[in-house]
Amino acid sequence: MKKLLVLLLLVPATAFAAETTCRKSTALTGICTTVKGSLGMTQGIGVTLNTEDGRRVLIKAPPDSNMDIATPVMQNWLYWQSKTNSMRTRINGSFQLCPLPAQVNAAAITDFGCIQAGSRITEDKSAAVGN
Repeated sequence: MKKLLVLLLLVPATAFAAETTCRKSTALTGICTTVKGSLGMTQGIGVTLNTEDGRRVLIKAPPDSNMDIATPVMQNWLYWQSKTNSMRTRINGSFQLCPLPAQVNAAAITDFGCIQAGSRITEDKSAAVGN
């Protein structure tokens, strides 16, 4: 009876457990790595990370989460958008990118991922507004 009571007490606590972060998603297809690049909206595609090595990664939330970009990175991006008065502002930095399974998309982008963290974030002044 004591075990049943403990189990019943634990069930409500697990219902309010923290959401799965990008890095802890069971959908990841590999390890998270730090990449340098430019993060922002790409017209007609969505949020993309253009890496220094020339890859374009479509940023999506894992199926078991709704967090595609870690909160501190998103706050930093919003800060730069407010400074430039443009929702299309891209940011440069080092981002912890976690790989997700590829999906069919109209942009022919084959790399998908979510952003766990970021550092050294600045405005990407070289990015074209329509990029």
